[in-house]
Amino acid sequence: MSSVQESTKLEVESIWRSIRQGLKLFGLVFGMNKPYMVSSIFLHIVQGLMPVLTLIIMQNLLNSIVSSSPQGISLIMLQFGLFIAIHVLKSVVTMSQSYVEGTLEAVLSKFLNIMIGEKSGSLGLADYENSEINDQLKRASQEASYRPYQLYTQMAGIISSLVTMLSSATLLFLWKWWVVVILFIISLVSVYSIFKLNKEQFEIYMNRTPLYRESWYMTYLLTNDRAVKEVKMFNLGPYLLKRYGALLQRFFVEDRRILGKRVRITFLYSLLELTVLLWVVWLAIRETFEQKLLIGSLYGYIQAIMLTQSQMQALIQGIVQFSQNNLYMEQLFLFLQLPTSDPVRRQQEQALPIRPECSTGFGIEQISIEGVSFTYPGQTEPSIRDIHLTMDKGQTIAIVGKNGSGKSTLMKVLMQLYSDYSGVLKLNGRPVQDYDLEQIQEKIGVVFQDFMHYEMSARHNIGFGSLEHMGQDEELMHAAEYAAIDRIITQLPQGLDTQLGKWFEDGYQLSGGQWQRVAIARAFLRKADVYILDEPSSFLDPVAERDLLVLFLDLMKDSIGIFITHRISSARLAQKIVVMDNGLIVEQGTHRELILLDGLYAEMYRIQASSFSEEDSLIEAGGRVSG
Repeated sequence: MSSVQESTKLEVESIWRSIRQGLKLFGLVFGMNKPYMVSSIFLHIVQGLMPVLTLIIMQNLLNSIVSSSPQGISLIMLQFGLFIAIHVLKSVVTMSQSYVEGTLEAVLSKFLNIMIGEKSGSLGLADYENSEINDQLKRASQEASYRPYQLYTQMAGIISSLVTMLSSATLLFLWKWWVVVILFIISLVSVYSIFKLNKEQFEIYMNRTPLYRESWYMTYLLTNDRAVKEVKMFNLGPYLLKRYGALLQRFFVEDRRILGKRVRITFLYSLLELTVLLWVVWLAIRETFEQKLLIGSLYGYIQAIMLTQSQMQALIQGIVQFSQNNLYMEQLFLFLQLPTSDPVRRQQEQALPIRPECSTGFGIEQISIEGVSFTYPGQTEPSIRDIHLTMDKGQTIAIVGKNGSGKSTLMKVLMQLYSDYSGVLKLNGRPVQDYDLEQIQEKIGVVFQDFMHYEMSARHNIGFGSLEHMGQDEELMHAAEYAAIDRIITQLPQGLDTQLGKWFEDGYQLSGGQWQRVAIARAFLRKADVYILDEPSSFLDPVAERDLLVLFLDLMKDSIGIFITHRISSARLAQKIVVMDNGLIVEQGTHRELILLDGLYAEMYRIQASSFSEEDSLIEAGGRVSG
């Protein structure tokens, strides 16, 4: 098979694939709103008939005027009456279509954005850490508000063009059948080149998705309030702007090249088309001059020639355009059909059996981690390896270790944010898979190191910890009191209903430590069986962190408390200290036991202690010099 034949075969397959995707799109729209879609298709068919009906009535009117005697005025009035009726009908169809299409567009946009939101919510943490899935999400979400409706109108427009073309071609076929064949061949001349061009353009668009995300990130850094301080102080603005400009210039060069190709192809096609059309029109004029046709018929055939050709072109262009844009629908359907990595969703989708005693009314009394290992997708070395750890109700555990030692990864596995781990995780002596994983997550309160600042009210920022308590001021303030943020909230202009952050109007900005206390209150509101604090020292001063951990220890009398920290002074408050290094638990015990062990923990303790001694020595030395 030659390269041309192979390419043609691929294009034909692409068209058939587009037709199948178009039918799926119709099915999707039909499922969303049946009455409006049926009305829309009916109006498009009527609209497709309108040009030919108008042409026929005008042709008959002109022929009646030319050929009728003075006594035939009634026939002329009849034709004129039909002319008026068809234009009134045309206005009614246009107005009806405007209402139906506008409503259908709003419905489609609403439902698809909700579907994408639902799908995004069903994805797991591992999916969001996958750059390819991030690209798919970006492609699906950024055009959901308009592209699917645009594709639907293209499909409906193809139907309308097909109706117009067939009806006008029928008139020409009754005059000279071979004219229809010539017009069809001419319309097909440019299809192959345009098809290849559209495919090239879409491939460019697909390859650009990571660059689009990068360009978005450049604008985010240039315009976001969280980044502006460093951008200003390090004078990053010109560098970021230059990088952003380079990306836009790359887009511009590629778009200009494609546009140049499109203009050249269109010009050559238009020149050929004009030559053939003028020749066919001249045939009709010559037959009229030879009195083989009436003047009305001449008008009708000229209009039918123009109409058939334009609708053939519109039909072919519509199919080609839809085929190009339909690749977006393929990406959308692929995204919506993505399997999720989220353990909770997997359990629900696969309808995995849950023991009755593990579905409701249970509390987490003990957590046992037995030989658990986990490797991030795309990596060869595991982030945690052969972890063995037991935690009991009423116990507080501090996890310490260097950056990258696997502390946060272990907690994510514990929280069932990852599922593709080896080993066994048990709750109350039973494998975690025996339980309703969604309920397990509801029994865990967590403050992540990169906790969220919700640009919403203080009520929402705390209430998101337990939606059922969102409207209960007493419960919200009780949680705020545990996190020592209650006094700040009572001093806010509207109390709990004060807008936090600066993204929206009347927002009140908190400090980093205050935001973290709000996040802690959010976790405490949950009244969970397990609480996890990931690096509570990130925004808190040592005194504030110590006060928080003392309170945390007191609250954990009926729960399991876990906190990750770099500060040995904080870790020593815990009943058990777990030391991690290179993905392994290398030591565990109390502060005293680990100091006597004289291992990694003792080394970290001495380093932190010596730093304070060295600081004191420097201060004393400085004092002597100044004296």
